[in-house]
Amino acid sequence: MHTLSSNLAPDTKHRCVFRGSACTVVLPPEEVIAPSDNFTITLHRHISGKEQVSLVDPQYLPRRHVKLDPPSDLQSNVSSDSCVLTWGVSLGLEPLASLLSYELAFKRQEEAWERARHKGHIVGVTWLILEAAELDPGSTYEARLRVQMANLEDAMAEEERYEGPWSEWSRPVSFLSPQRPGRLVSPLRQPDSTFVAMSIFLLLTSLTYLLFKLSPRVKRTLRHNVPSPVPFFQPLYSVHHGNFQVRGRRAGEGRGCPEAWPAQDVGSG
Repeated sequence: MHTLSSNLAPDTKHRCVFRGSACTVVLPPEEVIAPSDNFTITLHRHISGKEQVSLVDPQYLPRRHVKLDPPSDLQSNVSSDSCVLTWGVSLGLEPLASLLSYELAFKRQEEAWERARHKGHIVGVTWLILEAAELDPGSTYEARLRVQMANLEDAMAEEERYEGPWSEWSRPVSFLSPQRPGRLVSPLRQPDSTFVAMSIFLLLTSLTYLLFKLSPRVKRTLRHNVPSPVPFFQPLYSVHHGNFQVRGRRAGEGRGCPEAWPAQDVGSG
């Protein structure tokens, strides 16, 4: 059995009997532990019919061992681009709401909690926003929360601070991840002007090439304005009728009209 004797009020004693390896002290409602409270803890045991008393802690400070109840009423509200998680604080903790620190764990429903992602340092608020970019679209997620007293060293003197381990995890809440913005293209969205211009240019270029390649009339039209070589090469043209190439004189040959030999049609009327 353990005995807790208040060092500030010697007449105040609390006892707890071990059940297995644990012992729990339940204080009456009118007794609220203040940060300045401290106790002397003694262990009482009976060996061979004799009681032995040993000192466990001469100055036990409850404010350093505050384990809170887990957060309650965890809820989710999913919008088009985020999920807002909210939770409640018990009436007894409302005066300390600004001194509470929360940690959130969230994961896909099919995953184990050991693979969950965590968000910590959530101090003094009872809500949190998960952006769509943090979640896989089309997946069902689970989230849970735990709480402890915040370690705000600059907020108050050490003898006025509460400390303690994390609470147990709250009951999880399930929610469907929001759709990420921009993943769906609106049917009313205007096409890109650069894309339209390039498409028109390629279309016109292709049509022009096909017309030139397939239409003899187009070829004749384009050739119509090409000047005839007849006025410039009248002697050669009258002899070879346009089917000629000019070959230069060889060394030692006399002057005269250059030779010509048939090769290809370089122009026709």
